[in-house]
Amino acid sequence: MLFYERAADILGRLERRQGSVKSMTVGNHYLKPEEKRKMYALLCETLKHASALSIVIERSGLLQAENIEARLALVLTHDLLFTRGGLQHTGADPKLNLAIRKHKNRLTSELERLKTELGAESNADLVPAHLRDAASTFRYVRVNLLVASVDAIVKAFQDDRYRLVDLSQAEGRSMHQVLAVKSRVFARDPHLADLLVFPPGTDLHAHPLFVNGSVVLQDKASCMPAHVVQPAPGSVALDACAAPGNKTSHMASLMKNRGRIFAFDMDQRRLETLVELTGNAKCKIITAQCMNFLDVDPLDPSYADVEYALLDPSCSGSGIVNRQDALVDSYISIVNPAGAGGDESRSTEARARNLAEFQTSIVLHAMRFPGVKRISYSTCSVHAEENEGVVARVLQSQSEFGLAGADQVIPTWHRRGLETAGLTKEQAACVVRTMPEDGTNGFF
Repeated sequence: MLFYERAADILGRLERRQGSVKSMTVGNHYLKPEEKRKMYALLCETLKHASALSIVIERSGLLQAENIEARLALVLTHDLLFTRGGLQHTGADPKLNLAIRKHKNRLTSELERLKTELGAESNADLVPAHLRDAASTFRYVRVNLLVASVDAIVKAFQDDRYRLVDLSQAEGRSMHQVLAVKSRVFARDPHLADLLVFPPGTDLHAHPLFVNGSVVLQDKASCMPAHVVQPAPGSVALDACAAPGNKTSHMASLMKNRGRIFAFDMDQRRLETLVELTGNAKCKIITAQCMNFLDVDPLDPSYADVEYALLDPSCSGSGIVNRQDALVDSYISIVNPAGAGGDESRSTEARARNLAEFQTSIVLHAMRFPGVKRISYSTCSVHAEENEGVVARVLQSQSEFGLAGADQVIPTWHRRGLETAGLTKEQAACVVRTMPEDGTNGFF
């Protein structure tokens, strides 16, 4: 399948909610490594500008004139109008490119007309405000300690003309002021020692340090569970709902590739992505198994030495703001308004309740492993039902495990849990939350 045809096919899959932008590009085994970044960038930018592009295409009469499918027209028109180099030649259909170029003047005219109507000074102003807000979180870069030290990676970015700034010397300025969009600066994260922070929108997917596995692009909140569970080098750990694998590889990094990690996921395709991503991160201690964690026998001798369990089960995802979900939701509302609601037509409360029951069962099952002594439980949800509520139910359901003290759970982090859903004030202080105003996804 040619490049633009494949991009259009992925748009169709996104409409049917058959995956995420990242899983169908960065995690797509059928794309060549050099194609993944291009495809990811094309789809993200097309989704951001889908509203404007749809209007321009409709007004130009392009679909009728060339008898091409709407999704294909979207990606082609994006590159024709919005990229410096125009339509791509490599992997593209030259006849189709020529046909689209014939309409460039009309398409450009309609684009300028739309910008005048909307009072937009640039193409960036055509992106809906809610999508611009969703991109305001910082770009976090986790150093893969299996490949290099934090100091070495800092120097490598400095050699690449990025300027290191000290957040502790910000003198009252906010992180968004210090790490301004489009500025070539970065900082060491003040809470997690293996994390670097870059301005929102920084694209490092093609950077050699990412390509060679020296760094992992991972949100700060997502990096907290591995630091909380603290697996010791040489120990045995498990990741219950492991795919796509960033948290799994983070544990391997902290364990210095010494010991063993059992990674479970019931989706074979997602597990294959985990194997690819952790392999690129030079992880050598991960045993990936395609199975439902609840079906794993805790008394199997194979798991007798498991001491650490990282649990990040399915959740509502209500805290995610910088994942491409917002782009996809916006796109679906444009091309298929009747289907934009998706699962949202269901009661949010009922869904959270059902998820909480499942999440509680995951934690209690992990506690059945005889050697387990430390468990981290996390979600990318902001609902107390899935967070503090689950912790409270687990504490009430058994007496062997208790909450670790606040001094063991990212002690320098300011935002703690809610005194609600059955947790006391002291217990709530032993868990952490993150919110979009912290420059991260909403997380527990």
